Amino acid sequence: MNMRKIMLVVVFLCLTIASKANTEPSLTEVKVGTELKIGEASSSTYQHLILPRKNFIIKRGGLANYKSLKKLTVVVTAVNTNSDGNVEVTLKRKNGKRFFNSHPTIKADYNKALEQKELLKK
Repeated sequence: MNMRKIMLVVVFLCLTIASKANTEPSLTEVKVGTELKIGEASSSTYQHLILPRKNFIIKRGGLANYKSLKKLTVVVTAVNTNSDGNVEVTLKRKNGKRFFNSHPTIKADYNKALEQKELLKK
């Protein structure tokens, strides 16, 4: 009789833990098509958005103005998980224009950019 009660308690605890794990959204849940907004740089420049260097932007005929990124609405086009467990997302502008008039997409370290508020959920 005692063994039966112990097994019942163990099964109940396992079900409770499993249901709690399913209901808590993780920080890394991002899907293709998710809309995000670019926030302020965490320091003088963006640390977790992987942006092209100024000379590459200028060579392709663009304007190297990183301040123009603030408050842009972007859409996730690809999600890649590195071997480190970092989630890297590829972003394009929602309005279809190019970043800096030269690059169609940019990349970002999703979790770190959210923590530093460089990317904001809409």
